[in-house]
Amino acid sequence: MNDLKAMRTFIEVARNESFSASAKRLGMSTSSVSRLVMELEDWLGTPLLRRSPRRVALTDAGARFLDRCVEIVEAADDLRQEARDLTGRPRGSLKVAAAAYPMRKRFGPLIPAFLERYPDINLTFHLQNAPINLIAEGIDVAIRIGHLADSSMIARKCGETALMLTASPAFLAEHGVPSSLEAVPSFPCLSDLAPSYGRRWPIGRQINVNGPVSANDGDIIRQMTVAGLGLSLLPDFIVEDDLAEGRLTRLFADEIDEWLGIYLVYPAARRITSAVRVFVDFMAENLRTGRSL
Repeated sequence: MNDLKAMRTFIEVARNESFSASAKRLGMSTSSVSRLVMELEDWLGTPLLRRSPRRVALTDAGARFLDRCVEIVEAADDLRQEARDLTGRPRGSLKVAAAAYPMRKRFGPLIPAFLERYPDINLTFHLQNAPINLIAEGIDVAIRIGHLADSSMIARKCGETALMLTASPAFLAEHGVPSSLEAVPSFPCLSDLAPSYGRRWPIGRQINVNGPVSANDGDIIRQMTVAGLGLSLLPDFIVEDDLAEGRLTRLFADEIDEWLGIYLVYPAARRITSAVRVFVDFMAENLRTGRSL
């Protein structure tokens, strides 16, 4: 049995809860995936998975050994990467997690220059707005915006983005302009639920808002704001084009001075490879332009 291959296969099946989906991701046949997992179970002497026609689930032993398998596979990957690092040229695969719209709008345009500088690094992007477990998902680096919760992760701040309260000209023509920040909750408000503040906006004395649309995606909220459905509080890079072209109007620019940090986050327990190091350094170098992006 190829121990590492069997463990990688088991990890993939556990994450996908499916042999067929895992086989597709691994570029293998379903029977080969099943055989490798069974060989690992035989070697350990205990079932790791409960199999049913609709779903694959971890047994108690599987849940216990999954983390150990992840540790072993990551240690082997680190050992291989360390050997490669001796050549002095960063290389290898790097899995990066980020929210979809910031990746497209702000971070993605930097990637061609990064790959031109480091052609031996292969990038895989995991785009998801909801927080994920970096270790369980095998993520090397996550790009996060907002206030970070305390954790065992290493976080490097590489910039900030200003929050802007905006509305469309048509909305303001119909509803008028709020007389003060305290009056904002009396207007329809559109909430981006991805940041930690959600419907409790960090302006004035912290105001609770409500309205016809909420979403965990800032671009959806931007579109609804342009359509005239309400006020919204979004990072500057999401609304800057609409402000420049007159589709949105900024409100209380002199009174709102709230900023969200932009961080590069990676697991503290894992040895930092040269690929992770140069990616973090490159993004920090190119995202830090004074206080804002």
